[in-house]
Amino acid sequence: MADSSSSLDAQFVAQSNNFATKLYQRISAQHAGENVVISPFSISACLSLAAMGAGGLTAEQMYSVLEYGTPDSKQTVANNYKHLLARLSSDSTVNVANKIYVMQNYAVKSAFNAIATDSFRSEAESVNFADGAAAAKNINGWVEGKTNNKIKDLISPDALDELTRMVLVNAVHFKGTWTYQFDPTLTRPFPFWLSETESRDVPMMNIKKHFAYNNFEELGFSALELTYGGSDMTMMLLLPNERMGLGALEEKLSTLNLAELSSQMHKQEVEVFLPKFKVEFTRDLNEDLSALGMSRMFSDSAEFPDLLEQNEPLKVSKVVHKAFIEVNEEGTEAAAATVAVVRVKRALIRLKVRFDHPFLYVLLMGTSRQTAFIGRVAKLDQSDVTQANRHEEL
Repeated sequence: MADSSSSLDAQFVAQSNNFATKLYQRISAQHAGENVVISPFSISACLSLAAMGAGGLTAEQMYSVLEYGTPDSKQTVANNYKHLLARLSSDSTVNVANKIYVMQNYAVKSAFNAIATDSFRSEAESVNFADGAAAAKNINGWVEGKTNNKIKDLISPDALDELTRMVLVNAVHFKGTWTYQFDPTLTRPFPFWLSETESRDVPMMNIKKHFAYNNFEELGFSALELTYGGSDMTMMLLLPNERMGLGALEEKLSTLNLAELSSQMHKQEVEVFLPKFKVEFTRDLNEDLSALGMSRMFSDSAEFPDLLEQNEPLKVSKVVHKAFIEVNEEGTEAAAATVAVVRVKRALIRLKVRFDHPFLYVLLMGTSRQTAFIGRVAKLDQSDVTQANRHEEL
């Protein structure tokens, strides 16, 4: 029995990571040359909860885009989220929270409420969406509290009105300390290449330790994995071997199995040069999800028969995602929140890996290697440079 549950888990992770890659590729293509960070885990959790209340073609599209197959897998998906959230609840570096806001005088169907509570650790709260400002303040305050004040103003008051029936929110926050912290006195300005010929000095951290590393020459990139103390989250960094090779690497993403890459990496002494970076990113996901094949839930044909007791036609009016990540000498802080609004209609002895040109990073959860956050550093802004210069002067 244990084998079937672990293989089921592996399948769920593979499905989640396929969705993560597909969504990241779509979003990053819309933001060429910019820094990007999203939490596919947060987005997927929010949409999966909404899918529990969907029916008909709407449900078929949602399960298909989320890579779960068909709505027949509803109970399996719910069970997997139950196991995953239970596991994450014991990791003190991660805080995941789900919540459903329902228009006052409307009731959530008991079967939906049972899945939301049991599998998604979600609770329902009644609000008056007609007072958009008060409702937005309530929701945003909850998100801020769950993300260590990193995600502010997730939802704008004008996204809510008297026709809004339900708002689904997922928030995830991670704050990890490196197993091997970088010594701040070794951080100094170093060029970061923005093109083949143009570079900018940025604060580059430096450390020499044994890390899991491999140069996948045939794939055109090297990979390094950094671990956190007291957490089974890890950060995998993917550095194109070509200075401007990020685009080619991003195109390959869907063919890469991150868990498999991990197993091919070996602990060895590596001197790492990694820039400090901070990225904040907000995106309205309606277009992206529609482009991936989940358009019906936004239309007047949307079917959500299992959400509310009241027999009213419901549709999703908005899915908004906001994410934040900061990497410094001490560790990493990352936060993200997603809201869905439902309304009526090669190893040398001295190996060096220098992240001095655009690269990808993935925060992976536990031994299952599920993608929690994925993003890229394509450029570093002037304020970072100023700090680096100031550090040099001190």
